[in-house]
Amino acid sequence: MPNYALLVEYDGTHFYGWQKQKDIPTVQSSIESALSIILRKNPASRLSVAGRTDTGVHALGMVCNFKTEFPIPNFHKFLVSVNALTKRGVSVKNIVEVPIDFHSRFSCTGREYIYKIYYSKYESSFVEGRAYWEKHPVDWDFVENQLTNLIGEKDFRSLTKAKSMAGKRSIRKIFDIRLERLTSDWIQVRIRANGFMHNMVRITVGTLLDIGKGRWKSRSIGSILEEKNRSIAGITLPPDGLYFVRAYYEDYPEIHELYKILLP
Repeated sequence: MPNYALLVEYDGTHFYGWQKQKDIPTVQSSIESALSIILRKNPASRLSVAGRTDTGVHALGMVCNFKTEFPIPNFHKFLVSVNALTKRGVSVKNIVEVPIDFHSRFSCTGREYIYKIYYSKYESSFVEGRAYWEKHPVDWDFVENQLTNLIGEKDFRSLTKAKSMAGKRSIRKIFDIRLERLTSDWIQVRIRANGFMHNMVRITVGTLLDIGKGRWKSRSIGSILEEKNRSIAGITLPPDGLYFVRAYYEDYPEIHELYKILLP
């Protein structure tokens, strides 16, 4: 039974998240609907995915996989067909065959996101649904100095949605986090970890912004982590600026073939 991995790009403003739900548009339902038509004589199993994004969150390089009864003979023809049948706002960029034991979620050893910020006193016509508009002064050097306190294996309970973590383990390992100043107006936070909890990136970046705007005089990202209390952290930023960039798989070099397409 062949196992195939897909590289998927989508605009989250068109969907109520990744996960299939009844009677509302989701990324999973769009792709699975296309697969059911293309592979009607070769039924595909349900899609697994590296990260189940929420409503409004985008993806530049999401990995998902599915199994079929028979091999797909022509990858180019498959990609053309599946993209003709998926809904507006989702595009399947590449496909590779992977070992039978590959699972896009459980085999994943790292996930990378970026959060885009438009930093200006004045609104832009091209920001809505694509980035977070920050019009207040931010001390970006001070924000950057906070980042080292987030790297490593830590308890991130303060930086995730409290209701979703009741009775759950909140230890995660952040491999890398950096502030990228693309222009004077465009800034993004890039973060890679072994996994993320609900709203973790949006709360982390929101907290960093609150610190950079001087909301607290005696509170740092380190002290907030030590408290293990969501109520002392910053705001949850909207999903508009959040993009899933890449999934990492240490034991599956086949996935590198998917990412030959350039990503930000």
